[in-house]
Amino acid sequence: MDRGRRGAAGLYLHLPFCATRCAYCTFVTSTDLAWLPRTLAATARELERLARPTGRPLATVYLGGGTPSLVPGQHLEHLFGTLRRSFGMADVQECTIEANPDDVSPELLALWRRLGVTRVSIGVQAFHDRVLQLLNRRHDAAAARRAVELALAAGFAVSLDLMLGLPGMAMAELEASLAEVVRLRPHHVSVYLLEMDKPHALVRLADRRPDLFPDADAAAAQYLAAGRTLVAAGYRHYEISNFARPGFQARHNLRYWLGQPVLAAGLAAHGQAGRRRWANHAELPAYLDAVEAGRPPIAWSRRLGDDEARKERVMLGLRLARGVSQDDAAECGRMAPEFRAKLDDFLALSLARERAGVVRLTPRGWLVSNELMAALW
Repeated sequence: MDRGRRGAAGLYLHLPFCATRCAYCTFVTSTDLAWLPRTLAATARELERLARPTGRPLATVYLGGGTPSLVPGQHLEHLFGTLRRSFGMADVQECTIEANPDDVSPELLALWRRLGVTRVSIGVQAFHDRVLQLLNRRHDAAAARRAVELALAAGFAVSLDLMLGLPGMAMAELEASLAEVVRLRPHHVSVYLLEMDKPHALVRLADRRPDLFPDADAAAAQYLAAGRTLVAAGYRHYEISNFARPGFQARHNLRYWLGQPVLAAGLAAHGQAGRRRWANHAELPAYLDAVEAGRPPIAWSRRLGDDEARKERVMLGLRLARGVSQDDAAECGRMAPEFRAKLDDFLALSLARERAGVVRLTPRGWLVSNELMAALW
């Protein structure tokens, strides 16, 4: 997949600052922008340290958050200067930045283009103002449309995020949002069901106003409807939550699902290489203290055993439309009989298919895949 030199890695760069916190957010973020200059200086220093022992060229770069589009231009230029000096950027095939619609402007897009960004991931979530207000989003539907149109006109590969199962969103509202997506025709669409098993403001709202939220069957119907609409419009459903026009799959995200190396820098960033998995400190003082003292800001690091590595490969592979080998699935079934029994149920119910030595989940199977994955462990 990578056209660069052997051993090329991805790099995830976490930029944790946001102007406001969205009602569904459980990510490691901060709205205290006074910490931004010190934190980004530390992240640049971490990048310099990270580059020395690896010697790897970069195949993909992903700036996530938080709200990377909020980062002032001079700080972003400094980060990219550090990337070029420390790693080089000649082999980078895809460089993504996450953006909130209200930050996107012709001037900012021109800066990103000059720095080497090739792909913009825009957090649209919905094209309905009432729903966006409940989510505590700073933008409205008009700003979302304008952001996507500007990024497309500027020549970027554009991805947009949509959320399903949202309060106040019935099927009619979803269908209107999907029609807008098809009209705009971004290169990539990510579709996420609202997770209600994590602590965020919408969980508290659901306790007070359960009538605002679709039930599980209605949310599932939204997921399946989104898939049908996007596939009919020419998108390939290549991963449980992701759709792409031909040639525009998210290369960086595929690295995680395929077990390829991904370096990590920034607060709470997670990395992987071979069987090693690690994560940086998720508390800003601990992260800053470590980097400023010249220490790796790693909170934990571990190496997967043989059984864990196979189970992880199957778990991640079943997220993808390409699926996993029957041999790997069978070996996991021997290690975890409950998984084999559950997979047999999935096959009998057409939630999964076995064909030509490969096991794949269907869209309906993806909807209930957590039940199957839990049986692995």
